Amino acid sequence: MPPKYQQLADRLRKAIEDGRWAPGDQIPTEIELRDSSGFSVNTVREAIRQLVNQELLEKRQGEGTFVRRRPDTFPVLLSDEEGRRAADLPGDAYVSSVLLRGRRPEVGRPHVDVVEARADVALRLDVKVGAKVVTRVQQRFVDGTPWSLQTSYYPMDIADGTDLIRPGDIERGTIRLLEDLGHPQVGYTDELTARMSYPDESAFFGVTGAGVSVQVLWRTAFDAERPIRLTVTVYPADRNRLVYHIGSVPAKYRDRS
Repeated sequence: MPPKYQQLADRLRKAIEDGRWAPGDQIPTEIELRDSSGFSVNTVREAIRQLVNQELLEKRQGEGTFVRRRPDTFPVLLSDEEGRRAADLPGDAYVSSVLLRGRRPEVGRPHVDVVEARADVALRLDVKVGAKVVTRVQQRFVDGTPWSLQTSYYPMDIADGTDLIRPGDIERGTIRLLEDLGHPQVGYTDELTARMSYPDESAFFGVTGAGVSVQVLWRTAFDAERPIRLTVTVYPADRNRLVYHIGSVPAKYRDRS
């Protein structure tokens, strides 16, 4: 038999899944749960802690414990050719995909900086740890809700003296710019990792407490000879579904993603 806190956590989870408490509803207090369940307050607290860690509940200072609200999830089609977009729609692939689904995209102004490559970045760009790289950081929104954070890293020998190192948007897009600089993109490698959000990410995504689970896409782009860009995108798991279509998938089924 599972421990008592697990038994209670399972009961509370089922009550949420069955709709007894809707998103945003306050659940009973620890004392009320103690009295109704027959378990100790410590057991109740451990059960609630588990559901908070699982992002089903959230604790609000001075208010109580509530069923966590979740934004509508947005499907991110990672297998689409990078840079692909609808010909009659403005913006890059991200903006185009949001518009195609009848949603409202917004992209923050890029923050551009020169930093020293840490080990994980240096490995993927094939540069020395501590080498100078250019970063471009953007915040992305759907219907006004923070949806993802994206940081792109460029080797200094490619970016120096170009629009990559200058503040502001690059209207033709970075893929076209890199091609014009003599580095046409011929492919990329995707790596997906998962972790809890860092404090600055939690603040941007508007979550409290322990944060939110995030999926991190590490996309390394190559020309015919070397890595030319590393883009790291942080997707909160509560509002994104990462999708790949492999091979030829009929259009009507692609649209269900």
